[in-house]
Amino acid sequence: MRYVALLPFAILIATGLGCGSARPGEVHEVVPELALEGVRFRVWRGPELRVEGEAKTATLRRDSTELVARDVLAVLPRAGSPIRITAPVGQGVLQAQTFEARGGVLVERGTDVARTETARYEPLPRGGAVVRGDQPVELTGRGYRLHGTGFTLDPESGDLDLSGPTRLVAGLPEAR
Repeated sequence: MRYVALLPFAILIATGLGCGSARPGEVHEVVPELALEGVRFRVWRGPELRVEGEAKTATLRRDSTELVARDVLAVLPRAGSPIRITAPVGQGVLQAQTFEARGGVLVERGTDVARTETARYEPLPRGGAVVRGDQPVELTGRGYRLHGTGFTLDPESGDLDLSGPTRLVAGLPEAR
């Protein structure tokens, strides 16, 4: 989810790259906030596309690198079964490489759908990252429903692990 925070053109605008003073020593007052609408993004790590998506609106604080996005969709491309993550609101800090989604987060992969109130993207000390949630989560799929008290999603493998006491309801009618 950090990927929303790495909008290439927003970073260029936010940091002022390519823009210089008209005269040496001239002081410009910098507008502390950038507001964007209809944002589409792609994030690459080396030659690999890691995530692409969109947000209805995004606001970036130039002084703190805080980003707030609304109506966020992030797609983690995977052969055969991409992972779609949607949330009404997302917020993070570019410098910290963290991002939290809230307001009802959906994580979809194939016919499996996980629902939870919040989720956060966390970089790992050894590299890579995970998406975690500490709120109750419900995972539904063809013929089953699984409840847990939290989850961890590995963006690399696409595996979603539920934590806490879990409750499985299997053999639901839609599986037949």
